[in-house]
Amino acid sequence: MIALSQATRAITRSAVAPFFARMPINTGRRWMSVRPQENSVGAGGAAQPPRKKVTIQRLFTLRAQSTPITVLTAYDYPTAQRTERHNVDICLVGDSLAQVCLGYPSTTRLTLSEMVHHCKAVARGASSPLLVADMPFGTYPSPEDAVRNAVWLVQEGRMEAVKLEGGVEIVPVVRALTSLGIPTMAHVGLLPQRHTAFSGYRVQGRDANAAYAVLADARALQAAGAFSIVLEAVPHALAGYITAKLDIPTIGIGAGPACSGQVLVCDDALGTWSGHKAKFVRRFAQVGAHADQGVAEYVKAVRDRSFPSIPQETYEIPEDEWNKFLELDGEVVKAQ
Repeated sequence: MIALSQATRAITRSAVAPFFARMPINTGRRWMSVRPQENSVGAGGAAQPPRKKVTIQRLFTLRAQSTPITVLTAYDYPTAQRTERHNVDICLVGDSLAQVCLGYPSTTRLTLSEMVHHCKAVARGASSPLLVADMPFGTYPSPEDAVRNAVWLVQEGRMEAVKLEGGVEIVPVVRALTSLGIPTMAHVGLLPQRHTAFSGYRVQGRDANAAYAVLADARALQAAGAFSIVLEAVPHALAGYITAKLDIPTIGIGAGPACSGQVLVCDDALGTWSGHKAKFVRRFAQVGAHADQGVAEYVKAVRDRSFPSIPQETYEIPEDEWNKFLELDGEVVKAQ
């Protein structure tokens, strides 16, 4: 059993209380460029009822019912709101934000403080999905380090669970976190945080020994208390086999349709990421192309002075008040 200090245990127990009731408040219309979000309404103008909170037990129910679990990454408030509105089960603040949001060459550059900053934004935008955060590279070298940093993600970042990459070697870390009530999602197969050691982003488990190693990792992590396991870039037959052998949900990414659920990076799914497109990525929208077109048209409209137009996109001052203003500034008001 991992020996942890009484202070660590106390702070952790207080940290893992669920954070609900984070829906934005409608404060009414404002005459400014950015206004508070209005409450969502359904058909006929009726307000939509609040979503039921997705819990770990709910994920197990979905697995038992063979209902695929939906997982999507989010790194900011508006993307988190989309996961709220469209019934995403798990909102993952993935360390992929290092590349798609912060411009780093790999996830290993991401710091814990940067992750917490983005977690807080996501937590303000989504309350119904289960909120999970990746623990950045280097934040869980030991059980004590992992507990301290996970507590920060829960307390400051307002996350409800954490995700760690690794196999049997991180079993003590997973056991320490889960024994203190910090829900932990595991991640096996391709481990992006170890891409240098793997000599790139390579499919894992393609020979018998490698496939068995992935299965052994998954079994060990389940025994350590992980509530779910991400299977990344493994053959679909292996992912289906592991899913059948485990008692906890599996979440696939490049692992085929037999997993308990699927996850994608939102920027991959929406077409806003211009980097390498992995084989398993499907573009469900082409937001990036439309955004590029919009920026180009905006620049053109500004430069040819067609934006802003009068009176559609401007404000007026009453003529008598304008005349008074000119007199105050010493201008001669011409007779009408």
